[in-house]
Amino acid sequence: MLWVGCSSGSGHQDNGVLDRFKTSLVELEISRKSYNYRMPWVTNRKQTNKNGVVLSGKRILTTADDVSGSVLVRVQKDGESKKYNAKFIWVDYYANLAVLEVEDDEFWSGLEPATLADTVPQSGNLHILRWTSGRLESREAEIERLLVGKSQTSYVEYLQLQVTSEIDAAGWAEVVVQGDRVAGLTASANGKSLKILPSAVIGQMLEAREAQDHAGLGYFDFAWQPGTNPALLDSLGMQDTGHGILVTRVGLKRVADEVLQAGDVILKIDGFDIDPEGKYKDPDYGRLHFSQLATRQAVAGQVLPMTIWRDGKEMKVDYLLPAADFESDLVPDAEFDEAPEYLIAGGMLFQPLTGPLLAAYGKNSPFLMRYYDYQRPVEDRDSIVVLTGVMPDPYNRGYEDSRNMIVDTVNGQPVATLQDIVDAFEQVEGDYHVLQFFPDQPLRTVVLDATTMSFATARVLERYRVPEDRNIRRSSSASEAAEAEVAVQ
Repeated sequence: MLWVGCSSGSGHQDNGVLDRFKTSLVELEISRKSYNYRMPWVTNRKQTNKNGVVLSGKRILTTADDVSGSVLVRVQKDGESKKYNAKFIWVDYYANLAVLEVEDDEFWSGLEPATLADTVPQSGNLHILRWTSGRLESREAEIERLLVGKSQTSYVEYLQLQVTSEIDAAGWAEVVVQGDRVAGLTASANGKSLKILPSAVIGQMLEAREAQDHAGLGYFDFAWQPGTNPALLDSLGMQDTGHGILVTRVGLKRVADEVLQAGDVILKIDGFDIDPEGKYKDPDYGRLHFSQLATRQAVAGQVLPMTIWRDGKEMKVDYLLPAADFESDLVPDAEFDEAPEYLIAGGMLFQPLTGPLLAAYGKNSPFLMRYYDYQRPVEDRDSIVVLTGVMPDPYNRGYEDSRNMIVDTVNGQPVATLQDIVDAFEQVEGDYHVLQFFPDQPLRTVVLDATTMSFATARVLERYRVPEDRNIRRSSSASEAAEAEVAVQ
């Protein structure tokens, strides 16, 4: 079953745009859990209002932004006050897309599926539509340019449209139309400038999602630098210095079985010449960033042939396009639909080092924690645990000011997860727990009384009104992480 109707051509925008799309647009009200990563046992409630568009097969399409932690989703149609319960049937945080369904047949009465455009408009005016206080609002938008940028909810890069509009407080999946087709959904807004996830890209992602062997969106897992200075490529023995980029590092996100090496010069990807600025000439959209080739017509698991320059000669390699995967990274960029992990032992608060934890610090995030976010390789370690703070208690006297220190070992056992710390505490031999931190941390060693830790922990939880001493979840499989699919009851 294909959920998407597509049509080609430029389409003419007439004065009946509101009437044309009134029966295809809906408003979503999402109540969700929100977490405080500085106090990870605290759960708040937030409400987000955003927009959706009706697809064939009685489905509603929206973006995945602010969907994580959903506990109640309600939908309104035709500006009416009545709200119907809805649920997400899948969410792809890598693509920034989500699809919902409504079981109540009454809701679908009078609604019509919209048609998604199968090309990305490159000129002309668009209209941005949304329901506001029971009225369907329309604002014109002017196309600025095409670009290849990151998804609003992940590090995956794909084709986007940048427009300018006078619409206020946008970026919440407002529906962008041209003529009688949906041209895309708004993904973000910065003043008058908005980023649009084009329908052509959405349609491709939805069709790929329906494939039984769909492995998710692909990603180029390497760092590079431009080859714009001819001396750089000439120093590697290249006579033709008019195209090519230099690979500086492989395995940034640790998702690829790399065939590339640092020092390789990439000349072609999938048959397209790569210029010294990292651009290629797309047959449909002109000059674009090469990262678009990972999602242009490919999905994870496909092989993209590359022509490279290595060791003074040109050669060909097959690049197996890896699936984007937050969990593979040393410091995961994001966590969705999960409460933050933590462990409290004797008033010492331990947490995994993650992107959301760093974001909770804002501009004041500790330098050493940021350092390990960028300098990903750590020998014999797939993740990092941080002592983020201490809840003062007689048990931990002298360590009250210890915070934001990366744990190396506990009782001589290497630590990569919170469970490692729990296991090390349980297997202690002797009367003391010895915690060692990375050499570049302000405090190298902490020694605690092993015989009274459990009593101190119980006392701290009571005094600071913390309901549980831990939230440690089991690691999901790689396939589950790649799918990032949730069903909200």
